[in-house]
Amino acid sequence: MNASGSLSLRSRILLRLLKLRRLSPVAMATYARRHTAHYARAYAEWDGKTFEQLPLLTKKTARELSPYDLLARPLKDKVFLYGETTGSSGSPTPSFFTRKEFHAATLLAHITPHFDILKSVLVGNRTCVNGLAFGFTVAGPSFGDMLQNLGGLVAQVGSRSTLATPRRIARCIARLKPSVIAATPGDFLAWMRIVSEEFPADYGAVVSELKVLLSTAELCATARQRRIEEHFGIRHIDIYACVEGFFSLPCPCGECHVLDAYLPEVLDEGGRLLGREGTGRFVFTNLVKRSTPMVRYLLDDWVTVRASECPYGFATSVEPHGRFELTAQLGGERLGIRHFEEEIFGHGLFGDYRIEIHPEACRLRLETYAGEPDRDALREGLRKRFQSDIELDVVPYGALTDYREVRQSKPILRLEDHRPVSEQTIPAHL
Repeated sequence: MNASGSLSLRSRILLRLLKLRRLSPVAMATYARRHTAHYARAYAEWDGKTFEQLPLLTKKTARELSPYDLLARPLKDKVFLYGETTGSSGSPTPSFFTRKEFHAATLLAHITPHFDILKSVLVGNRTCVNGLAFGFTVAGPSFGDMLQNLGGLVAQVGSRSTLATPRRIARCIARLKPSVIAATPGDFLAWMRIVSEEFPADYGAVVSELKVLLSTAELCATARQRRIEEHFGIRHIDIYACVEGFFSLPCPCGECHVLDAYLPEVLDEGGRLLGREGTGRFVFTNLVKRSTPMVRYLLDDWVTVRASECPYGFATSVEPHGRFELTAQLGGERLGIRHFEEEIFGHGLFGDYRIEIHPEACRLRLETYAGEPDRDALREGLRKRFQSDIELDVVPYGALTDYREVRQSKPILRLEDHRPVSEQTIPAHL
């Protein structure tokens, strides 16, 4: 990574090639209408000019479709992989991949300013443990492909199965002593705790060899990233992504950038278009991926999209706050779990947590991981930030989530609004 903060020539060339491959928004919508069954129906009355008038592709719409209705006919014989979202807030959204599209994660790894860090780490110790879930999502396979193409020797252990229990993965980490681990933040903390408890003779060497945590699939506030980095002495790179790949790029500048291959849009609470920037409900269009066009896809995270002054030259940043349907109005502001995480983990905690908003107070149960927080300072910080009385219960690590058990779902329901004015829509199945 250049000390000046500029992108390498390799990265600039790859970004330029990516821009050359992208279509205009109208051209991508036209391609989708011409080549897929769904968009042919949805855009039948479209004038072919005004992009912002096109209907959104919602998760509800995707649920009612055959996956093949989203597959572009010219590439039906070239796709080789099918993936779905976890469906943690509704039915899964499908996506197909050609080999080039699947390997896009590896291409982005060469673009990111973190590339030189990863390469230098793997020169010293090639061993990686990829503990991201395998199955319907493509996160596990894509991270494995990326690490292998960077020169890593990758143990594809997966997670969330009776064959890859937390203890089994912890044992693997203790034996292999990898330089890079790919995992959700929660899984990583669980495995490292089990290593410390059951393989104490190896724990020091594990921490000494470990240099990078690559995380995705679950929101992780910057404050939690910093606590994990400080505790283990590592670089923590968190990636905000979705079913069809990486629409953002984590940067050493501290921000997460929307790639030029995507067109971001922001909607207000009622679904009206605010523009390309602002705080609201997130919609994106992939201007490059042609096998499964996703035009005006309502991811429906509550996000802030803004112009960036990144020293590496990236123009747009995105900050996710949590799922829109799980946000809550408090103190005149719509809040997601990131707002709480930044305050909680800013006081040194980084275990699991639960937040309940009641008419009389916010009740928080927070796990420790290492050390005890200043409870009075934490309570006062929360009270000032959220303009509410705070009831605080700090519990030992593992009291909220049994870190030795295989997880059955994504932990997205950490914030519950129990007030009569609650606008939350909690999915029937999590």
